Amino acid sequence: MAGFDAPFFEKLWAACYSRYRRPVEGVLLPEDVTKERVLELWDRLMSRYPQLPGKPAFSAALLDEAYEGSRHQVRGERTESADPQRHHDPDDQRYEANLDLDKLQQRSADDSFVDREWNLLAPLLRPFGFATLGRKGIRDHDAEDVFIETFAELPRLKGSDQRAPIETISLFEEIIPLFTKMLQFRSIDWRRRQSALKNQPNTQHSYEDLTEEQENRRQFEDKSARVFGDPADLTFDRIYELCEEELTALEWELVFAIHVGQTHTMGELLDEKEILGKLALKPTDSTSKKRRVLNEHLHGALHKLAKVLQN
Repeated sequence: MAGFDAPFFEKLWAACYSRYRRPVEGVLLPEDVTKERVLELWDRLMSRYPQLPGKPAFSAALLDEAYEGSRHQVRGERTESADPQRHHDPDDQRYEANLDLDKLQQRSADDSFVDREWNLLAPLLRPFGFATLGRKGIRDHDAEDVFIETFAELPRLKGSDQRAPIETISLFEEIIPLFTKMLQFRSIDWRRRQSALKNQPNTQHSYEDLTEEQENRRQFEDKSARVFGDPADLTFDRIYELCEEELTALEWELVFAIHVGQTHTMGELLDEKEILGKLALKPTDSTSKKRRVLNEHLHGALHKLAKVLQN
């Protein structure tokens, strides 16, 4: 990296600080703890490289480690103190209190999840579940059926690693986005079943067909069957590793600044003389021309990424 880009690193520090302090919605670490841990993270990452790599690679690694490190710290402190509310954002009023994720993820001798904490989970998720289904146009008894089916999936072991969805999260606050995503897939399945019953009564395509049949389980659930792994685990750091040679250094810099680190707006990028020079633009060029050229580079870069990841 030629020279020291102070404004860039200031924005990257702010992004890293924010990511560590609020790794997921509903979690909030104290300012002093966050500052101390982020400083340690920067020192550790800087010592890893004999010289600074490109901005996208360094920024992606830093933000990814901030996210993972923060979640790991919060989970560890909650387990050690037996306090599920530790570091829970006091302004988060979505539900009354966290449940104990350690108990929810505890397996019995026969690999089932039977802790009494599960009795409290369904009532907590119902408002979020029915709101999601209502937006999909699924209500009343149909919504009840889809909710029950989806909830039953949370402790069900799947895939070659025999891991249940409830075991894929580190913090209780992640249960809501996880369950909402599962409901969205279930609602698609429900609509397909309704269409099948109406238009093709002898054709059966359901969520169970995709997940329970042995051949389909290997195809749809085994991570080893996917070239790039589970989509939920496809971080920008992993995308950069897989597609590094597909984009130019400038394209990676633009993608990170706008879409990943969000360290710049379009207007802020076009105010930087260094970026203008790389785009073969002049400060005197019109705003519309600057935006057009920048968009061409961004859209081209995203198109390349999409093409690689879809193949």
